[in-house]
This record gives sequence, C-alpha cells and structure tokens, in this order.
Amino acid sequence: MRAIAVAALACAAAVVALVLASDRADAELAWALLGPVVVLSFVGTGLYASRVRPESRTGALMVLLGFAWCLAALSFANPPLLFSFALVAGGLWGGIFLQLIMTFPSGRLAPGRDRAIVLAGYAIFTLGAVPALLFAGPREMDCDDCPRNLLLIRPDADLSDIGFGVQSALYLGLFVLVLVRLALRWRRTPTLERLQLTPVYVCGLVTFLLVTVGTASATDALQWSAFIATALLPVAFLAGLLRSHVARLDAELRARLEDLRASRARLVQAGDAERRRLERDLHDGAQSRLVALSLMLGQVHRRIEADAGAAALLERARAELNTSLAELRELARGIHPPALTERGLGPALRVLAARVPVPVALDTGRDERLPAPVEIAAYFIVSEALTNVAKYANATEATVAVRRTDGHVTVEISDDGVGGADAVGGTGLRGLGDRVAALEGNLSVQSPPGGGTRLLAELPCPPVG
Repeated sequence: MRAIAVAALACAAAVVALVLASDRADAELAWALLGPVVVLSFVGTGLYASRVRPESRTGALMVLLGFAWCLAALSFANPPLLFSFALVAGGLWGGIFLQLIMTFPSGRLAPGRDRAIVLAGYAIFTLGAVPALLFAGPREMDCDDCPRNLLLIRPDADLSDIGFGVQSALYLGLFVLVLVRLALRWRRTPTLERLQLTPVYVCGLVTFLLVTVGTASATDALQWSAFIATALLPVAFLAGLLRSHVARLDAELRARLEDLRASRARLVQAGDAERRRLERDLHDGAQSRLVALSLMLGQVHRRIEADAGAAALLERARAELNTSLAELRELARGIHPPALTERGLGPALRVLAARVPVPVALDTGRDERLPAPVEIAAYFIVSEALTNVAKYANATEATVAVRRTDGHVTVEISDDGVGGADAVGGTGLRGLGDRVAALEGNLSVQSPPGGGTRLLAELPCPPVG
C-alpha cells in the first residue's frame, strides 16, 4: 500500500506539472488545482476501503479509477503521441467508474446483463470517440492550439459532427440503461440495504452527468462543479461501504440472536418434556407401588387385629405411608399438573388456587385452550406468584386474571401484601423471566415496599390449529 500511495503522489504531481507546462489555452486552473485532488481522493479512500473491507473489490476499483483519471490529464500534453493517446485512453476512468457503481458494494462483476453493460461502457468511453476523431481537425475539436491528432484521416466537419453525435447518443443510451438497471436493483433490495445504495447511486449518477456536461461545456462553473463532485465522490462510496459492513455485522448479530432465542426455546421445551416424563414416572411407578404397599398393609392389619400393639404400630406405618403418598402426589402435580394437559389452563388454575392458603379471586375468561407452550408458561407464572404470596407476602387476598386479546395472552397476579419482591435476585422470578423471554414475551414486576406486588406477563399467542 505504501508503494501505491507514493505512486499516487507522483501521478498527482505529474498532473500539476503537465497542466502548468501545457501550451494550450484551455489548460484550466481547475485541472491544476483539483485534478490532483481527484487522484489522491480516489486512491487514498480506496486504500483505506481495501484495508477495512478486504473481501470487497470496491477499494481496488477506486484506486484504479484514481490512476485512470491521470490518463485524462494527458490530453494537455504537448507531444502529439501523448495527446492522441489521451483522446482514446483518457475515457478509461469512465468504464472503471461504471463498474464501480454497477458492482457496489462487493466490487465483483456478475455474469449476465451487468457484465454486458460494463463491457459496453468500457468500449463507449474509450473507442466511442474514434469515429469522430478520424475526421476531427483542430477546428472540429474547437482547439486551434491542440497538438496534431494522429488519428486524423482528413478533416471533415460533417462526418466529425455525425461521429460526435453518435458518441453523445451512446452516452445517453448507456446512462438511461444504467439508470433503469440500478433503479430495478434498488427496488428489489431490502430497506436497510437501500440506505446504503441510495447515496452511492445518487452521487454517482449526478457526478457522471456533471463531468459529461462539464467536459462538453466551456463554462467555468460547470467544470469546477464537476471537479468538486468527482473529488467528493469517494466519500459517498466509502460511507456506503462502511454502512454495508455495519449492516453485515448487524445481520450476523441478528442471526446469532435468533439462534440464541431458538436454543433457549428448545431448552424450555426440553425442560417441559422432562417434567411431563417425570410426572408420568412418578404416577405410574412410585405412586402405584406405594398404593399397592398400602393395600398390602391393610390386609396385614386385618389379620393381626388381635395383637393390639402390632396393630397400632401397623396403623401408624399406614398413616405415614398415606402422608408420603399425598406428598408424592402433590409433588407430581407441581412438576406437571395432569389437569393442565387434560383440561387446559382454566381448570388447572382453579385447582391451583384452591390449594393456596390465601383467598384468590380468579378470572380466566372463557377457558379456551391455548397453545401448549403458552399454557405451560402461564400456569407456572401463576404458580410461582401464588407460592410467593403464600410464603412471603403476608397478604390477605390475591387476584389472578388471564386474558387473550389481539394475538397475546396477558397474565396478571396481584396481592395486598408487604411488597418488596426482588425480580432480579429471586431465582423463581428470574426463571420465569427466562421462560417468558423464550416465547418472545415480556414480564414486569411492580412491588414497592408496603404496596403489594403486581406481576404482569404478556405472551404472544397465535391461534390454535
């Protein structure tokens, strides 16, 4: 990169020297002052773009365009060979400029129509002037002090005008074709990418028009405007390139976030499935064996009723067994209540509210079935909240409301207790927050000291079916 930067400085200095040493009257101050600025602007910005976006070829094209601009300055050279060479090769920057716009932001030319348009641009910007130059003498080129045109066969004003007219028509046709092509591409791109393409397309097309008109016109204002627009154009390309880079990073972060959300949802679903499996195992395994054991103890009790001491001991064993069985059933219901699976959220919440030692006012609406993940999440939200009410709130009453509106289910639990619930430090509420977040929902807790607690969850709820 250092060698390229040194070469760009040398070319910029050569442009100044060439213009100042020219014998032509049209060697404008604009070329001496802003010509080097254009060269250094494109090369410097292109080198920086190549460093920050090495996977894109846009930076390399910007560097090439900066050096190609120097070829256009050779039209001020005094030797006829350099002058004639610049009349053809000086338009090379236009082809590179067209490729830069058509391939932004990747810088890679795809096969098909885009490649055909760019190749046509290279031909028009360089060879398009040759038919006119074959018959354009100093008078036809409005340049009485120009060096000799080595391409000239014989001066002919009519043929020269036809050639220049064809060249102008080709310029106009190419411009319209590019405009339509870019407009169609712009319409097909997502909104975020449009924000990147719009300044590049607008600035590029406006600059091309200014340069074309400024070259054909002798008006100083147009020529200065063309130079200034060209010198500032690399900034638009760099800004669009950096926006594209940021957009790509944003897309990667969004993809990772979606993967994280999907992974969290899978973990919640796996946990729920494991809850159901454990509940079935307890019901079908341990509970069944304990019930069978209780029946066997009852039979033994009836056989040894004559022995009062043994009968009393056996009755105590049966009582302890029944207590353990009741606790096991309670545990199984807490892991995954059968009523939730069999009858839905409303009936399961009524069973839950009946076991709470605090009076609970329950409103579940129409008791319609909801998607299974939503029912499970809503149930455990209410279960955790009512557990906290019973253990810590010192409340005299609690209310539970479940409503379904506009594709969402809201679950609200409130009490008149002491408040001060910790939504961050409490593991129960933090676990509920993770469950709600896995469903793309929201969970909020309001619990001012002495003001009771209000827990509100909002869960997306697509239609069942």
